[in-house]
Amino acid sequence: MKHQIHNIKNIPEVVGVAVFKDDGSLVAFDFPEGYDRSLLDLMGLRFQPIKEILPEDEAEIVYLCWEFENLLGFYYPVKGGWVNIISSDQIPMPVFSLTMTAVANKLPELLEQAEPLQVREAPENVLVEYTVPPKTIEELEKLLALYLGPASTVIFKRVAMQLGFTLENIPPESLKSLLDGVIARVPDDKKAEVSEKVKKYY
Repeated sequence: MKHQIHNIKNIPEVVGVAVFKDDGSLVAFDFPEGYDRSLLDLMGLRFQPIKEILPEDEAEIVYLCWEFENLLGFYYPVKGGWVNIISSDQIPMPVFSLTMTAVANKLPELLEQAEPLQVREAPENVLVEYTVPPKTIEELEKLLALYLGPASTVIFKRVAMQLGFTLENIPPESLKSLLDGVIARVPDDKKAEVSEKVKKYY
């Protein structure tokens, strides 16, 4: 394994760190010995280039982008790419912030010189004859962004993949399932409000 990052070893709440170029290719990762490396495949399905989900003026913000069982995935954008840190849901945020700063300080040279360890491939998806119009998906993403923030697009794509589709080929009969999966990420006190607002779309 090349390009390991070693500054996470003494922080038990941190499960791993992965580093990506802007094109989405994985160039470095570090996981404890014996950890299930299949998580990398999982990450390949979840991650999108950072520029797709965060505006440029938020380049120094750490943002929660996904949850999986008791793990949390965070984006941390850096010049030329981004870092994902995977932690347990018990990690103290001050420790997390210090860890990410330390990782980011080592990255410019790594990202500039690194060859990809793996290139993400698009998942095979079911072909459908009739799909939800792109404008509808765009409107729904904007609506849900009011409750989910910039991660709205990532969550939409993730739920679509779990259903076996992309956002470009969601059949109308699956739109409710897509929205149910996305709304599940909305804070509990806002779920009913959001559910009422999206009813007109299906």
